[in-house]
Amino acid sequence: MDYVSESAPGSFGDRQVVLHFFKAGSAGDCPAVLLLHGVHGWASPVEGNKYGFLARELAANGISACIAESSRLRRDRETFGDDRVSWAKAAFRGKTFPMEVYDACSAFGCFRRKFCASVPVLWGFSLGGLLSVLIAGKKTGGYIAETGLVSPGEGEVEGLIVSGSGDEIRPEASGSLNLPVLDSLGDRSEVLRAASEASPAFALFFYGSLDETFSEESSRRIFDRLPLPESRKRFCFIQGADHSFRKKEGVPTREPLEEMLLISRGALDRYSGRKESVGRTEG
Repeated sequence: MDYVSESAPGSFGDRQVVLHFFKAGSAGDCPAVLLLHGVHGWASPVEGNKYGFLARELAANGISACIAESSRLRRDRETFGDDRVSWAKAAFRGKTFPMEVYDACSAFGCFRRKFCASVPVLWGFSLGGLLSVLIAGKKTGGYIAETGLVSPGEGEVEGLIVSGSGDEIRPEASGSLNLPVLDSLGDRSEVLRAASEASPAFALFFYGSLDETFSEESSRRIFDRLPLPESRKRFCFIQGADHSFRKKEGVPTREPLEEMLLISRGALDRYSGRKESVGRTEG
């Protein structure tokens, strides 16, 4: 599937947020989804990248999508193989959480301009989920002020999808808090406050039953703060999925991503008013 690549102002390193737009052939007022990656994440349209896979699948089913990769010192993730720590230090040394907030807002602004007639939906993974909640609750200003940069602005979020996010990392995973970005997360209260003031038309929270980074309770604390009736928000278990949703029962597979896509497409159809649903919203 064809896509268009652009860049938006970034806060760090190469000072660019790289975006790849996958436009569906649907009506302009249908949903468009911005995918925000996790901490130290790699979002690319190349084969095998989970964000590229999700964007292509959404666009193939009539939902325009965009993947955004935040600013960094280098973009050669494949050079580091499975050495996530070395990659994090090489690409993000010196980057802070407020800088990530700026990048996410910059991406959202570019996304809204590109798909100006569409219904804007944020789908964030892990740290990207926290950023999505902050944007939806309009609690980004204080963080961006810390960067000394001019705010890219805020906008309305009509749909919120969060995968593998929580307000507190498990104690056994806390060693990662020494890495760039995570070492400046700060207090969790602002994320909870943002959730309590967010007002999307719908919200989906996905939680992998084998998530090794966040507990179910830490994810539910954010979910429970959303001031939406139960008919407009849903907490979904993805049985056997790990934190990244790349494995099921420890085996690499796309099944967790496909399950989230099925549920998300159903919700997107329902709240966009599209005549035919290609997914389910119950079960």
